[in-house]
Amino acid sequence: MKLWKWLILAVFGLIFIVALVVYFSLNGIVRSTVQKQATSSLNLDTSVGGANVSLVGTSLGLNDVQIASPQGFSAPKMFTLDGLHVDVSLGQLRQDPIHVAAIEIKKPTLVIEQSGGKFNFQALMSQDSKAPPDNKAPIKLIIDDLTVSDSKVILRPGIPGVAQEIPVSIPSLEMKGVGSGEGNQNGAAIKEVVMDVITAMSQKASDSDQLPPEVRQLLKLNVSEITAQLKGQVAEQIGKMTGDLTKKLPGDLGKDASKTIEQGIGGLLGDKNSSTTQPSGKKAKKKS
Repeated sequence: MKLWKWLILAVFGLIFIVALVVYFSLNGIVRSTVQKQATSSLNLDTSVGGANVSLVGTSLGLNDVQIASPQGFSAPKMFTLDGLHVDVSLGQLRQDPIHVAAIEIKKPTLVIEQSGGKFNFQALMSQDSKAPPDNKAPIKLIIDDLTVSDSKVILRPGIPGVAQEIPVSIPSLEMKGVGSGEGNQNGAAIKEVVMDVITAMSQKASDSDQLPPEVRQLLKLNVSEITAQLKGQVAEQIGKMTGDLTKKLPGDLGKDASKTIEQGIGGLLGDKNSSTTQPSGKKAKKKS
């Protein structure tokens, strides 16, 4: 009888050890994958301190994430965060795009630095992504709810007569439908998600009275430029899809479909001056 008890205990012990090995191996695989994919998408060295996949497979945690500054900027790190919590199942991690219910970014620090008349987030926006390692497809994400809490921005304006570093605390942020808005159903690349977060944090910083007026104005102008670029990329992607669709439709049907889609794009992007916002066949009334 005692022999059977020992055998049962040995079996359970072996199962427990195997489960631990699989668990820690999975954490290592997720950490390595995120680190490599982020580095290639941003074209900036990105490190992830650790990953923690839920044992029941419903959430994922990343900690100590650090993104280097673009070339030509002195800050060692441009963007860092203590932790990131993702509500996602193991099955969803294998999807393309990966559909995530919620992401919470905890205690991020963004360094906004100006050098040579250009901000570091502009340099990040303008540089191309690298091909993912091992010929793997780049990760694309659809995020229903993305929140950013306990945020801090450190501004290095590079303006004579102004403090070299200005710390700014900003309120929590919440974004909805990242990777699925404005006609996009293919998800957002890691770079696009990071740019959305950086742009939102920069916008909040530019509204802060903790900054000198001239620095606020300069930051606002550059954030507006980046926002316009992001919208332009979305419009370009949708335009390509519209062109492919209308080529497959016969005659006037294709033209009508193109006009309808363009009108929708103009409304989504807030383009009130676009000719597509005026219904065809109707003249605008003159104001008295």
